[in-house]
Amino acid sequence: MNSTIISNYIPRETLNLQPTVTAIPETIQNNRVGRFERAIIWWAIKMRIFYFSCRILKSPRKIWITYKNILKLRSNVWGGDLKKLYKINNKYYFNQYNPGWPSRLYDMLIKTELHRQADPVNVSEKLSFIFLAITRKCPMHCEHCFEWDNLNQKETFTKDDLMKVVNMYQQEGVIQIHFSGGEPMVRVKDLIELIRHASKKSECWVLTSGFNVTEENALKLKEAGCKGMAVSIDHYIPELHNMFRGDPMAFEQAIFAVAAAKNAGLVTSISVCATKHFIDGGHLMPYIDFAKELGVQFVQVLEPRSVGHYEGKNVMLEKRHIEILEETFKKINYSPVYNAYPTMLYHGYHQRRVGCFSGSRSVYVDSAGDVHACPFCHTKSYNVLDWIRKENGQLPKKENRCPQFEIIA
Repeated sequence: MNSTIISNYIPRETLNLQPTVTAIPETIQNNRVGRFERAIIWWAIKMRIFYFSCRILKSPRKIWITYKNILKLRSNVWGGDLKKLYKINNKYYFNQYNPGWPSRLYDMLIKTELHRQADPVNVSEKLSFIFLAITRKCPMHCEHCFEWDNLNQKETFTKDDLMKVVNMYQQEGVIQIHFSGGEPMVRVKDLIELIRHASKKSECWVLTSGFNVTEENALKLKEAGCKGMAVSIDHYIPELHNMFRGDPMAFEQAIFAVAAAKNAGLVTSISVCATKHFIDGGHLMPYIDFAKELGVQFVQVLEPRSVGHYEGKNVMLEKRHIEILEETFKKINYSPVYNAYPTMLYHGYHQRRVGCFSGSRSVYVDSAGDVHACPFCHTKSYNVLDWIRKENGQLPKKENRCPQFEIIA
């Protein structure tokens, strides 16, 4: 990232306040794959899916129907045949919630989905990824925090507990773990050990506000086996982001976290909670421009929910806001004008059409150990500590409902 770009977003007088801030990478490229290579890789991925269809399903009719259903599901989720690809560390990524390709984990994802699509009634569902909140501690006071009631209390998990939780879900076949909090970088030493342990069987991501993401820590995460980092940046205007996060240094920390993650060779995403005020203020497209300038691969746009710090507040988006988000989602991902832009993830698009993947393919373990379908719908089904502290305990049935969208994909 060019230092001129940094100074557009951070007041010049604050640039050198923190002695831990290191040099900013000089490139803003986002590792986008060119047209010819992209066409070959997508063809190879589709052939890999077809290959496993033949090996697993045997019946020509079932092979063809299931293969088409998987491609159709992908098209419905993304609103078309998404072509954008990024190459990082010799792996290709089109989504921060899928492992890089080629890899054993991507093959596992294909096989799991083939079984699910071929016989959805009789095949037991397997989790593909989990969100695991490893700490209750956080230096921020975010306007939208869904962990608000759990924050800054006595820690629930010891490091040993967290290792057992990782083992438990990996035994269930989880191929991707997103470590969150609180602020997971508060426990950076434990986090590095967790990732070193978990990355042997699962792809690991860190979800952070940017706190404590120095260049040194980003490199340690990468060396431990971390594949990606998602940094929450809720506005491209520093003062508004800082106000939203309740911390005067939040924007600077987030910007430098993105730079450190990219410099370390991590797949990098930024995430924004698109409030009514944010959308009505015309901030969505300038934010996407900002994401492009940062050189990230993905920009994730989340809808506010009436949970946590937003509980009881009128924060749910209206129809006109959703229409703007959906229009932007299609434009950024498919218009040739935006080929050089990061892929936009907007879960509300597929949740309203295909259904929600939370519960069926993922769960959220909050910082108190309670297991929910997702971070944004508090639907506690069990507490994970009750299970890991029992010898030979039977894992309870996971949450599998969506109170917001009702449909489970």
